[in-house]
Amino acid sequence: MNYILLHGLYLCWLAARAVTLVLGWLPQGRAAMFDRLKQWCMLGLKTIIASTLLLGVIPLLFGLLLELVVIIPLRVPIHQTPILFIWQDWALGVLYTKIACAITMMGPDWFLRAAIERAYRDGIRDMNLTFIFKELAAPVVVSFGLALSIPYVIAYSIVPLFVTNLHMKNLIARRIYPFLLLVCILNIIVFMQIKQFKKLYEHIKNDKYLVGQRLVNYDHRKKSQVQT
Repeated sequence: MNYILLHGLYLCWLAARAVTLVLGWLPQGRAAMFDRLKQWCMLGLKTIIASTLLLGVIPLLFGLLLELVVIIPLRVPIHQTPILFIWQDWALGVLYTKIACAITMMGPDWFLRAAIERAYRDGIRDMNLTFIFKELAAPVVVSFGLALSIPYVIAYSIVPLFVTNLHMKNLIARRIYPFLLLVCILNIIVFMQIKQFKKLYEHIKNDKYLVGQRLVNYDHRKKSQVQT
């Protein structure tokens, strides 16, 4: 009952606000009023499209991925069929999308952080829908889409060509999502460690041979010939 009352009060406030805006536009003339209405309609359409992408599609894909990677392998036994609840996955995705955005904003500088910062600075009035679609929504949707589709194609199209046991096929289909996630995390860790070792090597080399802006007493070709 309280929710109905709150919704009614909010709708009454919106109606009063709309009437106030229209009355404020009337002294400017009919042409100016229609231009303002057209501007607000375009802004509302852009807001709906951006909200559908950023608050609808991306959280839904994120929630489905979390469901398949974490929740189903932990809570649903192998001999049972999992049931996906779309609204529940979307709500879970909204929560974790906010957490992911906060972590991204606290992390290093990269294209996704720059895109989020620009979208936040632009706000609703100065929204660039093309930028939001190309630089923010499209990379995230493509990444989540590939993360959802590639394991599915492997489990249900490639694995049945080599595995005939029904139990084994079901086991692979249910465990392929966390397995591929673990493989991706290990690859990222190895790549970061290799990058850190390269930086350490360059730092040690510069400390030993760099004088000002010039390397002295260092020739990698001589070192390689001596070692051979």
